[in-house]
Amino acid sequence: MPVINRCIIKKAATLLLCASYLAVVPVPAAAASESVKLVIDNKPLTVPARDQGAFIMGNRTYVPLRIISEKLGARVDWQQDANRVIITTRETPSVPPPADDRNHQGEVQIIIDGKILQLPPSLGRPYITPAGRTVVPLRAVGEALGCEVNWVASTSTVEIKSATYKLLLELAGYRSNLRLLDGTVINSAELLKMDASSFSQEQLQQFREFLGYLKKYDQQVKLPDGTVLNVADITIEGQPVASAAQLRAWIASEIPRLRVKMQEQYHRDLLPIPDLAELYLRIGAEYGIRGDLAFAQAAKETNFWQFTGSVRPDQNNYCGLGALSSPNTGNEPLNGADPTKVRFAPGVYGAIFASPEIGVEAHIQHLYAYATKKPLPPGKVLYDPRFNLVQRGSATTWQGLNARWAVPGITYGQSIIEDYWLKALAAK
Repeated sequence: MPVINRCIIKKAATLLLCASYLAVVPVPAAAASESVKLVIDNKPLTVPARDQGAFIMGNRTYVPLRIISEKLGARVDWQQDANRVIITTRETPSVPPPADDRNHQGEVQIIIDGKILQLPPSLGRPYITPAGRTVVPLRAVGEALGCEVNWVASTSTVEIKSATYKLLLELAGYRSNLRLLDGTVINSAELLKMDASSFSQEQLQQFREFLGYLKKYDQQVKLPDGTVLNVADITIEGQPVASAAQLRAWIASEIPRLRVKMQEQYHRDLLPIPDLAELYLRIGAEYGIRGDLAFAQAAKETNFWQFTGSVRPDQNNYCGLGALSSPNTGNEPLNGADPTKVRFAPGVYGAIFASPEIGVEAHIQHLYAYATKKPLPPGKVLYDPRFNLVQRGSATTWQGLNARWAVPGITYGQSIIEDYWLKALAAK
């Protein structure tokens, strides 16, 4: 169901009221000077040849109220006998207007979804043009519509960005995967190619929540050597940055904090943390996968190998492979994985791997499945029972794992990079 930004509609009502005050005050044709172009939500607005466009008059820019209001898409009814404008948003059923108990019957009243709009002071002087159209000052549009309004003097263009468009524009800048309410997974950069009116009120609210989560993370990160990277561009394939010594130093620095956390939150001692740094870097290099980032992902998935979720330490499963909401039956298919190295057991969550090395390689293989469509490197045996279930090549970056590896996973990739990997790089 198309959605209309309620705030914008209410603001549009303010302009309608202002226009009604001066509906009998036409502007002489000679008063208007140069014409002005209109761009709404990055789309040029074409005004019919005989209709009223935007123009400059008396060093002020005026824009046509009707065209802008229609662009926003409210249903507007005029009660001539009561001098009332009735505005109904698309997501709200028609509600009868309240009784009119005003003393000044010449005053125009605005009703939005059955409620009287309490108006601020006048936002500017509207006019009726010789074409019979109501126009309002650009300043009034900025204040009343709740939009971002910019004047581009070099091209005599008024650029108007609605609140909804600004929301989509900001989300698009993160280039992060999002899972919509209907289950569709899109990259947020695609939002600007989509029709904003196709999103329901509930979907827009979810977008606002997504943006709140995304804002907690930087879009760029600075490495210790001064290199600045766009988080959205950090690939799964590539060379590691952190050494095994750095990864070990990072884990060592976390141990005091983890000891306290395990006692306070889980009421148990800290489990021994396996030394997997060399394995992740070596096996990652064999597949062309960034082993240091895979190690950081394992730290996130296992809560620093404390296994506070459903997977047990003895499973050698460092990324939750095969762990679903229900325990295994023991009859889960291996999908081509080596049955001598991986198995499923009844009552256990996720796959069980024969050794830490096999568990690390299965993890690297799962990342490889997301990152590329290439077959396994020559001589490699499949240990990942979910390798063939992945849409191959669907996530070439760590942010690409959002809403895929983890659901909803709004900031899953960002967290791996900024909450874990960067701390490893800073370790000494």
